[in-house]
Amino acid sequence: MLQILVNTPVWVWVLLAFLLFLGVRALRPTIAPLWRTALLPSAFFLWGLSSLYELHGLRYERVLPWLAAVAGGTIVGLLIARTQTIQADKTRHLVRTAGGPMTLILILLIFATKYEFGYLHATRPDLFAEPRFWLAEIAVSGVISGMFIGRFAGLLRQYRQAPHQDLAV
Repeated sequence: MLQILVNTPVWVWVLLAFLLFLGVRALRPTIAPLWRTALLPSAFFLWGLSSLYELHGLRYERVLPWLAAVAGGTIVGLLIARTQTIQADKTRHLVRTAGGPMTLILILLIFATKYEFGYLHATRPDLFAEPRFWLAEIAVSGVISGMFIGRFAGLLRQYRQAPHQDLAV
């Protein structure tokens, strides 16, 4: 196990540190521009799509399950967003979120699964000839990416429906 950790490229640990920073910051209430709240969902969606392309190609038998998983994750994310309350400053296009552990949990899930599947691709690429392995990877990637998208879509819906509040710092 120690050899796996030691032989992991440095950029992976830098990425983990940055993702942990974002996740820990999301534990606290935050006021941010609406566009900034779209960055993390966009990044994870693009990361998932990029991984799908690089590892599996854009073949329909791989893309369709991933899109189905994204759709399922989006529904879950929308449901999660319904439990969160926001405040909206429609003049400055700011949103205040209460904070909580969900972003950190999703970030850690994505990192852990990407790390594990990356390890398996590097050491046991033969496993991915079996549908259960590539389907599991695609499903996990799609569901978690979809959860981020769904949470953002739910936040955007709440923003549009919320009354204006001055959130000037």
